Amino acid sequence: MDAINLLPAILIGGPPHSGKSVLAYSLSQALRARKVAHYLLRAAPDGEGDWSQEMDPHLVHAIRFKGEWSTQWVNIVCRDLAARVMPLLVDIGGRPTADQMTIFDQCTGAILLTPNDEVAARWRERVASHGLPIIADLRSVLEGESALQMTEGGELRGTLSGLQRGQGTIRSSALDALVERLASIFAFSEAELARIHTAAAPADARVVRFDDMLRRMYPNDGLPRFRPEDLDAILADVPAHEPIAAYGRMPVWLATVLGARRNLRWQFDARLGWVRTPRFTMCPPGTKPAANAGLSFRLTRTGHNQVHLDVAKTEYYLDYSAIDGLRVPHISAEMQVTVNGPETPGGGLPLWVFAALGHAYRGCAGVQARQAKVG
Repeated sequence: MDAINLLPAILIGGPPHSGKSVLAYSLSQALRARKVAHYLLRAAPDGEGDWSQEMDPHLVHAIRFKGEWSTQWVNIVCRDLAARVMPLLVDIGGRPTADQMTIFDQCTGAILLTPNDEVAARWRERVASHGLPIIADLRSVLEGESALQMTEGGELRGTLSGLQRGQGTIRSSALDALVERLASIFAFSEAELARIHTAAAPADARVVRFDDMLRRMYPNDGLPRFRPEDLDAILADVPAHEPIAAYGRMPVWLATVLGARRNLRWQFDARLGWVRTPRFTMCPPGTKPAANAGLSFRLTRTGHNQVHLDVAKTEYYLDYSAIDGLRVPHISAEMQVTVNGPETPGGGLPLWVFAALGHAYRGCAGVQARQAKVG
């Protein structure tokens, strides 16, 4: 008999354009500010990530990769949910079919966001048929006051306003009530889960806690983020002559730097647990790699010794088990490499891809991802 995963997985459901992605992003940011350990899993293959709430809407539209629902995708999501290593918020998408609703069976509760009572009744019936208790039943409106109240049965009900894409995080006392409820359900603190995860780290590498490093660098910031100007201080704190296992959030540019400048052997992926950094190999000079393992590449020369490497997905989901040994374009040693170009976000590409690219091009004159330079 399969073991029951006791970590919570809270589904966020409702029709298209009701504001689910904005709500999910806002809840996740608020939980992070409270240091409540969790991961936001976007179960619908719509190409959105945190970056889609943080960037210019026109640029988001231009670069968004929208996948398709398939039996394979549903199976992958169910697998990842069942094997979750952190409490989850699960953005389910707006039109789940009967096949897709098998994802509901891997969840432990539901937040509903709908425009009216009629639509809410349909969604309540859906989650009830899968045995999910409702944490909150919310109405989404563009204008007006946000207000929630707790029913005798412990369910939050009320209205949230202004859940419009592109405006970033929403804040209100009503949202705070929902965050408080989730914090009580996601009983593990970041510190508690970090102890569990790091205790399970591979024995052949030294664990480097980037979450602790970030808090030391920005002790008074509720939502701290590494900045490119922190690079020298970060590298000074990371062993240079032994394998490391990286734990904690980091930006794309830092994963690339660590792949190029350190022996980043393992990374903790909030979806997969501990994963070994893949090894990519450069093609021989004069040859080009075929699109494989879900990635394609395009080289653009931008100067005498500068080149941009744009990486794109050819499939929505990247299969970690199939990506090791991937061939990447040949770039000569005298070149400065910019991975992904100046405006392409890392949204949708896991950090272990960028670490693998950093390692593949570590012999070049320099490697740059986003704003931080390695050389």
